[in-house]
Amino acid sequence: MKSKIRIALIAAVAAVGLMATAGAANFGHCADQLKDLGLFQGTQQGYELDRAPTRAEAATMLVRLLGKEAEAKTLEYTAPFTDLDSWQEPYVQYLYENGLTTGATATTFEPEDTCSAQMYTTFLLRALGYSDAAGGDFTYAQAIPFGESIGLVDYANCDQSNFLRDHVAAMSLTALNTDVKGEKDTALLKKLVADGAVDKSKADNLLTFFGRYNDYMDASKQMNGATKSDMSANIVADVTMSGVKVMDLSMPLRMKMDLNTAHMDQSKIAVTGTVKMEMNEALVEPGAETTINQDIAYYYTDGVYYMNMGGQKVKMDMSFEDVMAQLGDLTGMQSSEPLCLIESISESGSAMTVQYSSSGVNALVNSVLANMGMDPNTVDISVQLEDMTSKVTVSGGSIKNMGMTMKMSMTVEGETVTMNMSMDCDVNALGGNVTVTLPNDLDTYVDMIGGANAPAA
Repeated sequence: MKSKIRIALIAAVAAVGLMATAGAANFGHCADQLKDLGLFQGTQQGYELDRAPTRAEAATMLVRLLGKEAEAKTLEYTAPFTDLDSWQEPYVQYLYENGLTTGATATTFEPEDTCSAQMYTTFLLRALGYSDAAGGDFTYAQAIPFGESIGLVDYANCDQSNFLRDHVAAMSLTALNTDVKGEKDTALLKKLVADGAVDKSKADNLLTFFGRYNDYMDASKQMNGATKSDMSANIVADVTMSGVKVMDLSMPLRMKMDLNTAHMDQSKIAVTGTVKMEMNEALVEPGAETTINQDIAYYYTDGVYYMNMGGQKVKMDMSFEDVMAQLGDLTGMQSSEPLCLIESISESGSAMTVQYSSSGVNALVNSVLANMGMDPNTVDISVQLEDMTSKVTVSGGSIKNMGMTMKMSMTVEGETVTMNMSMDCDVNALGGNVTVTLPNDLDTYVDMIGGANAPAA
């Protein structure tokens, strides 16, 4: 299952301490795409994605996403708000005339006050034709959950605790690919083009990107919905430390899963394969082996994780449900991949190549670390994830093969370790044809930590 493998890879990176700079801009590519359409123009200081948006800026974006900027600029200002700059007046006037704002008070709009995630979600929902008036589609208090229910808000594009112009760009781009109310298969950008508010020639590239993204998500649904899967994968990596090659690593694996989504601890997983390592002979003692070739097997059942590494059999209690809770929002990748995390998608025959935003994925993992209680201010570690690309082959409406490449550099106390990693995976079977077989000797595995029969250190 594509998303589950991707979760495993990113979670593995998180486990060794992947961090991003809090408050950094992560969705500049979204701002670029919006700027190409004339919908996001930035300020004299640039995009300023790393600061909070103002109420006036949010009002401006709402008018543009309604396709009414040209009309707004023709209006005479008669609204009762006395605290607006001249450039702000046309946008607020349009919203006031059309019942889309009542201001902060009877006579003030408070244009420089911060716009919250809840407020901006409300504005975007209005742009999509939904109403928060009495008896309408949603209430202001429930704007974000309602936005999640229609695919507007996701775990990557909206940070309620630190909402920035960065998120304005990410959410606005997502809104353009979200269907307007009552018009299935008519995303907001299509409507803006049809209404003449956005030039079609400027929108063509983004419309193509949206189409490929939607096809990509459709092709993933079959795997994402399957609780049973059988896959073959090969993970290859090379590792250097402070510029010196340390080793080459490869792991051919066979992975079978039978997931109990209601009670994850009752899931069954079997992973078997081989670890092959070629060490730099200059870094090992004279006469020591530089080649390691070891069979491995990992099993999971009834809340216990079993490991057989070269004949050494150990086990440890591990609650899948607790792990999923710690990973928090990252588990949402099982059902979808946020639009804002993808920079581009190209096609060649039945193959799609997906280029991810490294900064966006870094920010996502940083959020996961926060959920796990890791304070980046107290950990002496710096990690940079780069060049994250996925390639999938689709057949019969489902993904049959997928691969991923990425580069990770981690610096700890002045030492930098760099890993170039790739993964290639074939989907052998999904659903009822998959059977997970566990070995009969699981009762002979000893406790890894603290058990009376644990192996000596």
